[in-house]
Amino acid sequence: MTFGLLLGAALGASLCLLVFALVPPRPALASVVGRWERQRARQAAVVELDVDDTSWQGRLGRWLVAQLAQRGITLGKLRADLELIDYTLEGHLVRKMTYGLLGLLLPTILTVTMMAIGVTPPLTVPAVGGLALGALFFWVPDLSVVQAAEQRRHELRRALSCYLDLVAMSLAGGRGIPEALPTAARIGTGWAFELLRSTIDRARLVGDTPWAALADLGKRTGMQELQDLGGALMLVADDGAKVRQSLTARASTQRRRQLAEAEGAAAKADQSVEMAQVVLFIGFVLFLGFPAVVAVMGI
Repeated sequence: MTFGLLLGAALGASLCLLVFALVPPRPALASVVGRWERQRARQAAVVELDVDDTSWQGRLGRWLVAQLAQRGITLGKLRADLELIDYTLEGHLVRKMTYGLLGLLLPTILTVTMMAIGVTPPLTVPAVGGLALGALFFWVPDLSVVQAAEQRRHELRRALSCYLDLVAMSLAGGRGIPEALPTAARIGTGWAFELLRSTIDRARLVGDTPWAALADLGKRTGMQELQDLGGALMLVADDGAKVRQSLTARASTQRRRQLAEAEGAAAKADQSVEMAQVVLFIGFVLFLGFPAVVAVMGI
């Protein structure tokens, strides 16, 4: 009786952890507004979650971030990826802990279930399997964040080349840099242009220059192109002709880079298809030749 109750409780806890890992809770409105305010003030020392958030996820996330900071672990690359996909470091750490705990407990739960039906596996199976699955599940959120961030960086580079052309056209129409940057950002659509537009509008509200805001955005998201753009605009902000020529050249460079990346991806896909064809051909030859080899060798 007691064993059945313990088994049911363990199974229920694992299912709750699985549901929490697959369907994370939505952030509170106060937390989102507080994070926007901190981004506008650009206080790097303040964590992304709202300090008034009293949920256990928020408290655990803040505690994990504080412990890492005390040990000198900044997670700069991870912070840049999370900033780009609009996710907090605290929430990501809690997600990693949840996934790791789920992977650690899953082999134990399976072993207990097998013992309940009369099968007794070795005790090394839940120990080794739990450590392996725990490490794997703990690493999976990082992989998803990296893939999503790389995809967003690729989309942001494409939008940036169009944005530079729009800025150059605004400068050619007689606008200055402070007017051309927000005007061009309002023309485009999509999350990338919305990010550029919100960054420039936020800089105007706090009394900062648009090029400094773009450089800060590039630093926070790991986009070297935005940092270079902000530095270039800062140096030549008073010379419209040189700015226009520089922006046109940068847009052309961005397009050539994107074209080279597309050609490289196409070549890699062609190689994958050719390798698959070779494997299929070898398998087909083995399938046809196996009966003849068996008949000749008398097996």
